[in-house]
Amino acid sequence: MLASVFEEPFDSSDYIFEVKWGGVRAIAHLDEGEVRLHGRNLRDLTPVYPELAALADCLRAEHAIVDGEIIAWGAERLPSPELLRPRLLRPDVAVSRPRRSPISYQVFDLLKLDGRWLLERPLSERRALLHERLTPNRVVQVADFVSDDGIAFYDAVAGQQLEGIIAKEKQSTYLPGERSTAWREIRATQADDFVVGGYSFGGGRRKDPIASLLLGVYRDGRLEFAGQVSVGCSDREARLLLDLLTPLHAEQCPFVELPAVSRFLYWCRPELACHVRYAQWDASGRLRFPVFVAPRPDVPPEECVRADGRG
Repeated sequence: MLASVFEEPFDSSDYIFEVKWGGVRAIAHLDEGEVRLHGRNLRDLTPVYPELAALADCLRAEHAIVDGEIIAWGAERLPSPELLRPRLLRPDVAVSRPRRSPISYQVFDLLKLDGRWLLERPLSERRALLHERLTPNRVVQVADFVSDDGIAFYDAVAGQQLEGIIAKEKQSTYLPGERSTAWREIRATQADDFVVGGYSFGGGRRKDPIASLLLGVYRDGRLEFAGQVSVGCSDREARLLLDLLTPLHAEQCPFVELPAVSRFLYWCRPELACHVRYAQWDASGRLRFPVFVAPRPDVPPEECVRADGRG
């Protein structure tokens, strides 16, 4: 279930308010002590986040399905999307479980419990069951929320420079695969997912393998150019990103209109998304001051549309 974008924070006794983490959305299946994870595009995430096997230790159930978000704790116990980047750059490579890891799974919904589907039950009941059955540990936590006071919560989140909040109706049912107005995403910073339609290379004192990514968003099923973003990775990360893009090389430009790019470039099939922070959109429909955060192989490219509906 996905949230619809809403412009302003609000107070309401009919809603709870959660942090918009900006991490990797993941559904977790617990079956008799075994944990399996999959992302929004149904990719198997189990070998990439072995730490989350800890869910079996703290969820009191034989069989369960939960929804949540994988984040990485950075400085001052704030989520850091950049710390997720090494795993996002190698989405098909299994990770050995490190002794110390910043990875955390913030669980915010309980969809099935010991053979009983809960999708038609109100969110308030699902959350109550989740708190009853899940005992937090170092890796797995129940995502915090506040009731009623959405504006004050938004101000606190914005003060920590987090991405925003999610407002959810207490009586809402769970609608798999749907973007619902019962869940409302209210952004405190400008950040979004974009389709990579190509990349430029060459130039610079290091002759970087990638200079910038060519970004796009979908409108009416067509990919529109949204600007370029410098990668700004280490050499190793840039080459891992190149490993993701090389199999997508294409002869044809994927954008509706041919963008003017001064450097050498490769076009790519629009199959990889990336997360980007930016200041604003300009009048020509281009991003101002974009900053690359991470590739998002877990995000279906067709979901990369401009949040205000004008992209």
